[in-house]
Amino acid sequence: MTRSEKVRAQRKHKRILQHFCESSSIHGLKHVYEDGSLMFERVVWILVFLSGVCFSSYFCWQVWQKWEQSPILTSVETQLYPLKNVPFPAVTICNVNKVSESKLYEVILANPKFKNVSYTKLQSTLRFMTKLDRAFDEYNDEENQEKLLEMSQLYQARNISASDLFEILKKAAPACSDMMMDCKWLESPEPCMEYFSFLPTDDGMCCTFNGAKYLDSMLGIESGSNETREPLRVNGNGYRMGLTLVIDAKLRDFSVINGKFDGFKVLVHSPEEFPDVADRGFVLGLGTETFVGVKVTTSFYTEEVAKEVSPKKRQCLMEGEKNLKYFEYYSRSACHIECDTLLMQERCQCRPYFFKGDNETGFCEMQAYKCIAKVFEEIRLNDDDVCDCLPPCSDTWYEPEISYASFPGRGFNRSSTYKRIERKRKIGPGVDMTEYFKSNVAMLHVYYKEKTGMRYRTDIRFGAADFIASIGGLLGLGLGMSFISVIEILYYVFFRRLFLWQRVKLSRLTMRVTRILSRNSRQERKRNPRNLEVTENNNVWPSSATLSSSIATISSSSFDRQIPLTRRHSLNLPPHLQKRLSKY
Repeated sequence: MTRSEKVRAQRKHKRILQHFCESSSIHGLKHVYEDGSLMFERVVWILVFLSGVCFSSYFCWQVWQKWEQSPILTSVETQLYPLKNVPFPAVTICNVNKVSESKLYEVILANPKFKNVSYTKLQSTLRFMTKLDRAFDEYNDEENQEKLLEMSQLYQARNISASDLFEILKKAAPACSDMMMDCKWLESPEPCMEYFSFLPTDDGMCCTFNGAKYLDSMLGIESGSNETREPLRVNGNGYRMGLTLVIDAKLRDFSVINGKFDGFKVLVHSPEEFPDVADRGFVLGLGTETFVGVKVTTSFYTEEVAKEVSPKKRQCLMEGEKNLKYFEYYSRSACHIECDTLLMQERCQCRPYFFKGDNETGFCEMQAYKCIAKVFEEIRLNDDDVCDCLPPCSDTWYEPEISYASFPGRGFNRSSTYKRIERKRKIGPGVDMTEYFKSNVAMLHVYYKEKTGMRYRTDIRFGAADFIASIGGLLGLGLGMSFISVIEILYYVFFRRLFLWQRVKLSRLTMRVTRILSRNSRQERKRNPRNLEVTENNNVWPSSATLSSSIATISSSSFDRQIPLTRRHSLNLPPHLQKRLSKY
């Protein structure tokens, strides 16, 4: 491209820019190229325009950040949500004593495989099985590893499998009927015990009230098999409208203790959740009457959130977005347990008895407890990095408020609860059980503290329409822009030159056709002078007073025929108008 061509191109770009500023709907631009304006005026209007650009850009960026980072808004829908619509929480109770001494002796004598296994050795084995922390002890790492290896070799030599050891644990653990001296649900003792399940947890074998269905074919455990039974619900508050238990620890029958205190660990949780009592349970001391008033909080998400916001942004999962392999219903705790299980199966080639898993994957033998303990500890430290477990969008939280007093009180011996215990345990008249209750028994009440609970609603903070409206309002306030202004900018940037070139090309073609017709007309006049007047009368030429006429029709007579011509602008323009047109 020569220098003259470059100059001509620059002038053309300048003329396009000037025409855009003069005709654009964006505020302030027409003053920049206004004829006769001073340079100072132009500079001022340029600064004003740039200020509008900065203003609109800054606040549009703020709206974008708000829409991108927090697209949802959680608000309180009601503080009076009726709790009859919410399932009563599950209550899991674990005895600190994991193995009954008398039962363990009975099981050893009844099973010939354990004939030559000492009571002390089996007791040590069950300690590792009921608390993984013992296998992960940095200070006694070598000693524990030697013990685990020695146990594993001993059981392999006697053909004792991990399933056999679990059977020992299940039969020797304190059963629910052994621990519960009295059970009342809604002030009725029957059928309270039917709602209990004896299940494996991360804290050994425990009793769960109102738990969901549990099935593990490898362990031979199936609880809550009545699929038609709905989770228990209550229509009131106060301890009389809940669960009341009198629990016996039986200190004289202790064998494997999993704690530094005497008593129980209790967890109040959703019926669908895995009872991770070791991490979240609270202590229930002996000689105390404990009242657990539960506050319920529920949350739900609207359909718009599920459709328009991704799980990563809303930080929760809708029903059906993630299915678990070993659990029927999704919950965050179940997701964590499944993540633990899969990682243990991958690294240790086995799974502990209290985690659900594949039937093809066997239970961990004693030498593998070091491996699963390390995996368990690693997940605890790096949970979010290892497991992708978002909470469910529609969820229920049970928040216990705990208070307690000494037990038993002076009036307990005259209560209906004590009379039922007398009949059940065959306590003779005149026998004073006060000291035994103080040192071995605890009383527990679990109930709703209020009749209603808090319910949260999560909705869209900024939908697509709200976002566009906010951006449009800011652009209109700062620059006077609209949707049409955006189209104008695109037109002048990408299509204006193309259309101008088409206009010039069409004009040149029309001029060429007109010259040919004019020449033919003159030749016709020369050949037929008599028809001169008729020919002149038949020629219709449009006025060229303005440039605004878009289409003109030129009719010319040629051999008794009318020839219509269509063109974009008038052709018979004055020279100064033709010169002004030619620059486009």
